[in-house]
Amino acid sequence: MSKNCFLLFSLFSLLLFASCAEFFQEKVPLSMNDNPGSLDDVFANEEAITKLDAPAQFYVAPYYSTSEIRLTWHAVRGAEYYMVERAVAAFGETPDSSEYEPLDRFVYRTSYIDEVLKSPALSSPEFQNEYFYRVSAFNTAKKYDESDPTVPHSAMLFRAPVNVQASGGVSVEYVDLSWQPSPGANSYDIWRSDFTNGISASLLGTVPNVPINGKIQFRNSVSTTEQGKDFYYMVTANNSFGNKTLQTRPAYGYARVYGAPFAPTNVRRFNNLGRGHSKTELKITWDPVDETEAYYAVYRYSETDSSLTRLKDRVEGREWADSQGLRPGIYYYYKVQAIVDDLGSGRALKSQFSSSDSDTESFLLSSPDEVIAEKNSNGTVTVKWKPAKGNENDRQGYTYKVYAGSAMEGDLSINFASSVPPVTGTDGYISANGPLMGNNAFFRVSTVNGSLESDQSMVVSPSPAAAEIQDASQHAFIHVNEAANSNGVYPVKITWKKPANEDPAFYNIQRSTRTGSGFTKINEARLGANGPYSDVYFYDPATGVYSYIDRNDAARVGRKYFYRVLSLNQLEQGSFPSDERTGWGALTHTQYMLEYNKTMNSALKKLTYMHKPGSTDKLGTETKNGTISGNIYYDAAISGLGARIIIRLTNYADFYIENETVNGVYFILNGNSNTSANMSSNGTMDGTVTCTGMYPGRVYYDRIEIKGGAAGGGTYGIWPDGGFSRVEVPYTVLN
Repeated sequence: MSKNCFLLFSLFSLLLFASCAEFFQEKVPLSMNDNPGSLDDVFANEEAITKLDAPAQFYVAPYYSTSEIRLTWHAVRGAEYYMVERAVAAFGETPDSSEYEPLDRFVYRTSYIDEVLKSPALSSPEFQNEYFYRVSAFNTAKKYDESDPTVPHSAMLFRAPVNVQASGGVSVEYVDLSWQPSPGANSYDIWRSDFTNGISASLLGTVPNVPINGKIQFRNSVSTTEQGKDFYYMVTANNSFGNKTLQTRPAYGYARVYGAPFAPTNVRRFNNLGRGHSKTELKITWDPVDETEAYYAVYRYSETDSSLTRLKDRVEGREWADSQGLRPGIYYYYKVQAIVDDLGSGRALKSQFSSSDSDTESFLLSSPDEVIAEKNSNGTVTVKWKPAKGNENDRQGYTYKVYAGSAMEGDLSINFASSVPPVTGTDGYISANGPLMGNNAFFRVSTVNGSLESDQSMVVSPSPAAAEIQDASQHAFIHVNEAANSNGVYPVKITWKKPANEDPAFYNIQRSTRTGSGFTKINEARLGANGPYSDVYFYDPATGVYSYIDRNDAARVGRKYFYRVLSLNQLEQGSFPSDERTGWGALTHTQYMLEYNKTMNSALKKLTYMHKPGSTDKLGTETKNGTISGNIYYDAAISGLGARIIIRLTNYADFYIENETVNGVYFILNGNSNTSANMSSNGTMDGTVTCTGMYPGRVYYDRIEIKGGAAGGGTYGIWPDGGFSRVEVPYTVLN
């Protein structure tokens, strides 16, 4: 072989390497495992996953059980695991995306059961909540971008029927039951007990979920021997999942006996009081029945519990003062039953229940149950509340007092405002303004009706002003005990100061993948303004700067995150988040080389000389423009007894961050990646490429060895900005 031919062969080998070992793609054979190939095999790589799809067929089973909510979805191609998020809202309300919090970050199946209640009880407030869910797909091992979350779906727990009522003495032949349907029920079981607590109940029957005038109805026929006997009825609902609700509270009912007295009439509030005229008791009266030997039993139910509670078995007079377990803020109703003892049969002959419930409606004097405190820009505070219990006529006689103090517990003593008239604004709130009064930042409101004052309301405190966020780190190495996640991304450090002239009690850190919305709390432990501090939460008293390290296991390469800080008062209430800051973690040295090489590889593919088939055809000079900016310059020539290839990039850029123009350019390259080799196709590389954009830094080629016309040893020098030093990455990283 002539010298020139050998040089051209060496040049051909060097040009094939062209300073980018990842440039070549493995050939796809048209025959695999002795089976004929197809065009699908050739183009299989075009279907490579970059971002996972959102899970399809996402389903949240409505009213699944009394304790659990079941979720299912279809598997996502390429997904390794799923994250389930949940938001809780009052029924009929829709939560904001920032209210979703991770319920389980690593779900390896396509179903999930959320155990909302371990020990369900009829009084559990969880039965009133609506639970919203969304699911995202992940594969961190293969470095796929996680999917967008599913569209949220919601469900509630399967709750027991409400307002179970049994008739009392309306007939000698039967007891009628009725109740409001349970959402999700397809049938109901009716149980009856002889005991007030419902023990030893027997199943009377099952009825379908067919409401009549908005209620499910059941008639329990009674025998002659059962007339006048006290029965206690309970109901459970059944659904299509094979689950049952809890049993309702016992509802008292009975059939009348022939000869029983008539029901008491004109049952009413005593002297028409009982509407906010007492803090401790409610009193009723009634007209006596004709039987001189009659005595009375008194029952009560409320707007929150329709089951009758027997307050007194035997009242000899015609009035009753009730002080048994009353709570403010609730309407109570009363029924009275006349009873005559039949000495001949030894039975108590009971009348039908009285029917004048509206005339017995009573309530204790109550403080407002919805109170808000808002701080004003002029240093004052506005305390607002909805009117206390009662109808419009009742409330016209009220005034209000506002108390302030420095403690969260107990009654407050400082008179913030007195004799506040019951005048509501356009927002439906009554309000009082006054000074913040230093540290006296807690407020309670009481209702005054004549000379009587209610207990004080729940304590409220103004939400503190927004924290002064300082920074969210960008491509910075967080030194203290911090490691990169499985995607090769280091944590982000968020720093802030307390708001001017205020001292919040706590802080929450919120993160989103988009600006303006979608923020979710990321700190699991409570961040107290006075500690305790930890390996992720710091305070520097010299500068007054707080900091939090976001160890985001799901942080992705090439993705920006948005952070803000929410100041909280001692009640952990907050309304004013800080401004946003954009942050993203630095990359490991190996991951840095891989990300940098995406732009370098894209640039090399645009060159034409180096891809020509003939060796001599590869000699020459050309310049190609970047998709976004700059150019790549190529020059290949015989140099002495070898070859010299010059590749120079000037402001070269091909990609935007997350392929969105508004996010800015991913990598901008400036510098050289050159190759020199001798007649044996051995040699070295040289040059440095400076990177700007999302991950500024430098890539060095001065330790790469060329053997046989290809990279055969050495390392790439990787030196990202942001507190790193140069680290040598093996040449095999691009293989």
